[in-house]
Amino acid sequence: MARHALAIVGASRPRPGEVANGDAWTVESDDGGWRISVIDGLGHGPEAEAAAVIALDTLATQPSLPPDRALEICHRRLAGSRGAAISIVGIDVSAGLLTFCGVGNVEGRLILESHERRLTAQRGIVGATLPGLRPLDFPLQGDWLLLLHTDGVSARFHIDALRPMGERGLQSLADEILAGWARAYDDATIVVAQTAPEYPGPATARVS
Repeated sequence: MARHALAIVGASRPRPGEVANGDAWTVESDDGGWRISVIDGLGHGPEAEAAAVIALDTLATQPSLPPDRALEICHRRLAGSRGAAISIVGIDVSAGLLTFCGVGNVEGRLILESHERRLTAQRGIVGATLPGLRPLDFPLQGDWLLLLHTDGVSARFHIDALRPMGERGLQSLADEILAGWARAYDDATIVVAQTAPEYPGPATARVS
């Protein structure tokens, strides 16, 4: 039987004219599956980047926590910082289950064979105002595609216009969305994931 894993890629850039990037993304894996996190330090510039780095370091210390618990520890560690918007997805490929939990303005789309689901984060600021977290579970059947992006990428991009996927790689898709839909006044990040039955192993990436 082919090994089940994920292919995960991302594209990120700071606000044009700046060096510090307040956006970041990371992937952790353990025996139970994979966790993808996308972080948007509030605003832009060095203070936003510092908040994103705190979140990255915190998540790295607890790779097995589910999305809601991971957000809670980020909230504690980010107290006193600029704060951040963070959305986290846990994926168990063998169980066919995706769990989403987010706070702030990091949005997502889960594209399934027959329909699309929007992954909408709850209002709040991680590190300042954390709502009562409500993780959402989505069954994964057949082919699927996950997209997570900060608000530096306009949510108006049309995924159908960017297909067919068979003619491009995931990285090309992420790069195309970033190039075409990133806002000129903010940091911008897009992360894309899908099943990869014969992928040699889970992706591990850390971008700040």
